[in-house]
Amino acid sequence: MEKKVLIVTDSREPNVAKVLSFMESQSVIRFNIDELLEGSKFNFSISGGRSEWWVEKGWRINSEEIKSIWYRRPPTPKVPAGVDYLYHDFVESEAKKFLWSLWTSFDLHNVFWMNHPMSLKLLEFNKPYQLQMAGRVGLKTPETIITTDPEVALNFSDRWNNEIVVKIFSGSVLRDAEGNLLSIFTNRVLREQIEEYFDGISCVPVMLQNYIPKQIELRITVVGSSIFACAIHSQDSPRTKDDWRHYDFENVKHEAYQLPADIQRKILRLMKTFNISFGAIDMILTPAGEYVFLEVNPSGQWGWIERLTNMPISESIADLLANPLKK
Repeated sequence: MEKKVLIVTDSREPNVAKVLSFMESQSVIRFNIDELLEGSKFNFSISGGRSEWWVEKGWRINSEEIKSIWYRRPPTPKVPAGVDYLYHDFVESEAKKFLWSLWTSFDLHNVFWMNHPMSLKLLEFNKPYQLQMAGRVGLKTPETIITTDPEVALNFSDRWNNEIVVKIFSGSVLRDAEGNLLSIFTNRVLREQIEEYFDGISCVPVMLQNYIPKQIELRITVVGSSIFACAIHSQDSPRTKDDWRHYDFENVKHEAYQLPADIQRKILRLMKTFNISFGAIDMILTPAGEYVFLEVNPSGQWGWIERLTNMPISESIADLLANPLKK
């Protein structure tokens, strides 16, 4: 029996098609979770401590046929149009719980994951844990505090001579009084601003770090044991000096970059600690030549990096999914 690659994703996920273009000789099934409850059939059984399942939707796959799973940003299943709106939350919740049971029922030694949802759940929006583990493998990290005490925030600012930044835990959505969408990036924060919003700090945990001076920023995409590092010359544009996600492609060069062997070894050790086979890591190279780890996004995007540098990231993903023993 030829083993198959299962891609668990969203019908709108932009990077899947590029990877699929390198897998034409492979037996691959794309499972769009947003379409799960529309025309699908599935069965799940447990007997004697062993589980089996199959899904059918214009194609059919069972758990015994799968050699690797690419768990690529699957959304919440879409509730079918015929379901009364009173039951939408219930249907959605039951579908999500069923899927969690499905994915966690696998024998993890027999199926290769990129990445398993249990590993994702631990890492996503968990910068403190990431920083702690990065420090343990020997990577430099910013000093970080999380506080609801304004005095602690002021003392932290004083200790770093007013050179600190504020971060948030996740990509939470905020809107202003007019309903306009507000984006929150990494921003430097002054002592005067902490004093201005003194009382507000008590309302929600605030994450502060010492500001890391930048020579360049690095976006490092790791696929198995392959490392694709991109240098982002964020200091060449006022718009991207504090956070390259303000994007200024006309003025900010992106180019392939060779990391020192020692940093590569520590990154691969960190990936093993996190139990993930894919990750998009953000680091800073300081003017003094130090490499500083910021965070890893286990479901990060790489399309623009590949387009600007021609590094074969999609092809590497396809190769690892097709040949998981190479990991």
